[in-house]
Amino acid sequence: MRICFHGTADEIGLVAGRPLLVLLTTHDLPHMRVFELYHPRVHAHPHLERYRLCAVMTETTDEGRTA
Repeated sequence: MRICFHGTADEIGLVAGRPLLVLLTTHDLPHMRVFELYHPRVHAHPHLERYRLCAVMTETTDEGRTA
C-alpha cells in the first residue's frame, strides 16, 4: 500500500530514518503491526517549510530485525 506522511523537516526525518514502522491498532485487531517502507520519496513545499514523505508500505513479520 502507498502511504504519505506530512510534517516538518524534523518530523519527516524521524519517519524517513526508520526502515520499520510499528503502528498501534484498535482493540479488535492485534495491538501492534510492523511495516517496512520501500522506495521513500520526500517532496518539499517551496514556501511553507512543510514536507511530504511518500513510500510503499508492506506489513512484515520479520521479528529478528531491530529498528
